[in-house]
Amino acid sequence: MKQADKIIFLLLFGFTLFVSLNRHSRHPRFEYHSQLFADKAGYHVYLPAFFYYAMNGEQMPDSIGFKTGQGFRVEGKKIITKYPIGVAMLHAPFFVAAAALDALQGKTEYLGYTENQFLATNWSSAVYIILGLLLLFILATRYWKLNRPRAYLLLLLVYGCTNLLYYTTRDGAMSHGYSFFCFSLFLYFVHKLVYGDTRWQTVAKAVATLLVAISARHINALFLAVVLIYLLHSYFYHWKNIPIATWIKGCGVGIVVGSIPLVLQLMYNTYAYGSFGVSGYESESFSNWNNIKLFELWFAPGNGALLYAPTLLLAVLAAIWYAPKEKKLLYFPVLFISISLIYAAWWTPQLGCGFGNRGYTEFLLFFSIPVAFAIKQWSPKAVLVAAILGSIFFVYLFILQWNFDGCWYGDGLWDWKEYASLFSI
Repeated sequence: MKQADKIIFLLLFGFTLFVSLNRHSRHPRFEYHSQLFADKAGYHVYLPAFFYYAMNGEQMPDSIGFKTGQGFRVEGKKIITKYPIGVAMLHAPFFVAAAALDALQGKTEYLGYTENQFLATNWSSAVYIILGLLLLFILATRYWKLNRPRAYLLLLLVYGCTNLLYYTTRDGAMSHGYSFFCFSLFLYFVHKLVYGDTRWQTVAKAVATLLVAISARHINALFLAVVLIYLLHSYFYHWKNIPIATWIKGCGVGIVVGSIPLVLQLMYNTYAYGSFGVSGYESESFSNWNNIKLFELWFAPGNGALLYAPTLLLAVLAAIWYAPKEKKLLYFPVLFISISLIYAAWWTPQLGCGFGNRGYTEFLLFFSIPVAFAIKQWSPKAVLVAAILGSIFFVYLFILQWNFDGCWYGDGLWDWKEYASLFSI
């Protein structure tokens, strides 16, 4: 990286952290705008439960489940959450840093839920997402052969023209930013293997990173099947250059290391539900198979995916348009349709409150592949036009997400008046 690149990424980190801290500074800790509320508290609870309360719900602060939006519940000695453990493990270094600061400051109340712990999630989400974008930039410049201006255009389209910024600065403690980072790191290791780094350690890192990503959001394992088939197909002859012994040792070590959060998840399931295979999602199901509404899922102002992340549409159209040059790009419309069908069949297709449908958010890393391919083909004039349009969309989506209160309050999913009201400045 050049010195200018380092400065740009430092500025991008500063911007991201400023937006995140600023918007959360306007609200108290224990209300629905906060960093640890509802789902976010459900992901986080493993850390205070283990480090402070010995997994004993009776030792937890009084009514803490209610105060944090019931993302988890306390039943006697049991602390019950349905959310996967992977996010807590990735956030753990920041949790420990905040805990150390609490100890230095002599804090004794609401341990695990202090002001420092809330602020730690702002730092954590900003660090992970910027690292993910940095890896995407390296992929684009080193392996996908984009020059720097085109690589920065790719970052603008991925970060500024989607809901990824929202899930970094407003709902950063959700799984999506952490998964985006894991996928970026996984794809980086894959490209190192493809381009000559055939050490077993690199295989192990790729495998372990992928398993950690699954531990952060289990359903993503379904969609990763499409990605893995794409990678196997795209680099088939490169894989043959890696010795069998390297595959065996690398995959073995990677599976052992990457399975740690999955094993911990099984142990937690036994503690909370009495069985390895039981989780809090058992009462929820894919009950909408006979009532799939893709048009609503994609275009409705109430959480429609493409309305809040137009880069997704660009990725699908680019993959189809450039398929005659590169047929393997057609895997990405397949990935998009797969995500769409699975979430459309879920009992709540909009996935509850959110800025656009968040089921696609971490997969923006993979959807950047057809976008990068398209950018590489564009003329300098087309790149300039795309940069202008991307900047306009960024401003439009930034205003939209800044005014968004966290949930869709419209009269049904197609309430355009409610959508228009988000444009106040």
